Amino acid sequence: MKLERIALAAGMLALLVGCGTSPAPRYFTLGDSSLLSVPQGQTPSIVIAQTNLPELIDRPQLVLRQADNRVRIDEWMRWAEPLRRDIPRVLADELGRLLDSGRVLSLPVDGQGFDADFRLLLDVQRLEAVEGQGAQVDIVWRLLPRQGKPIFGRSTLRESSVSNEPEQLVAAQRRALKAVAEDIARQVRLTTANKS
Repeated sequence: MKLERIALAAGMLALLVGCGTSPAPRYFTLGDSSLLSVPQGQTPSIVIAQTNLPELIDRPQLVLRQADNRVRIDEWMRWAEPLRRDIPRVLADELGRLLDSGRVLSLPVDGQGFDADFRLLLDVQRLEAVEGQGAQVDIVWRLLPRQGKPIFGRSTLRESSVSNEPEQLVAAQRRALKAVAEDIARQVRLTTANKS
């Protein structure tokens, strides 16, 4: 009888331990693994030197916007690196590809002294995954040519998602950032052509 109680207690303990385990966190990045080759062109050179983010998304967890101005911050879905570094890196990669320049870099604020044809400053107003919709992106950017006046721009975009799965929502955010890069690349081409 005593042995049966011990076995029953051990079984209950194993059941409780099994129920108490947490799911493994899932990690996401905005980067595109298909961009493996570095463009070979040398101009223009662009340095993304500053990126400001709203506090709402400046955190390791994915933030999912829901109806009625609610948000859900999921502890088990996390960014693989801070968005403050991931967003400018994604834009730098995409700008390099669009402009065929191997001299588009994302540097932290301490890279201010790096010489380049253009400096790019980003102020992210919104980078949201919206359940039932996709992604909403609003980025104010300032392009500072080495010579000439600063150029201000704003890219506000929506990208739909095929589902509410986190992978699909992050993919929609990635597509929206690529569209932002297209806006900036268009302005770089225009500015460069006007100087010729």
